[in-house]
Amino acid sequence: MKQLTIFIFLMVFMTAPGMIPAFSDTTETLTGQLTLTIEGFENTNGTALIALVNSKENFSGETPFKGYNVGITSNRVVKTLVLPYGEYAVKVFHDENNNGELDKRILGIPAEAYGFSNDARGTVGPPEYEKAVFKLDSPKKSSSFI
Repeated sequence: MKQLTIFIFLMVFMTAPGMIPAFSDTTETLTGQLTLTIEGFENTNGTALIALVNSKENFSGETPFKGYNVGITSNRVVKTLVLPYGEYAVKVFHDENNNGELDKRILGIPAEAYGFSNDARGTVGPPEYEKAVFKLDSPKKSSSFI
């Protein structure tokens, strides 16, 4: 099974939620621009289903922090997000037949291409959260994970 490659570029900036009066108790929220570039799709059939997770619980669970269904162009996907500082991991698979599920073969082996941030891999099944996690926590940080 072909493993997809996820490149993650982090650019961090500070935003405030709207105009804040001089004596407001509202504090500024640090956010970062996260650009995901996913390569390795064998074709442009279907879509890429991307799960962005922000905890060990939603990494192993069915419900991600945020989910995206993105079209594939030239055998790659680029998705830019603005997120609060924190800890994240990315899971993606190529849903070639657009059925919303990672199709599997006998013994549960994936039949569609998939990948994780940090190019994390598990021995049997998905990798551990700690292998896929990255931090969005500093200004103008740039990284790529293969």
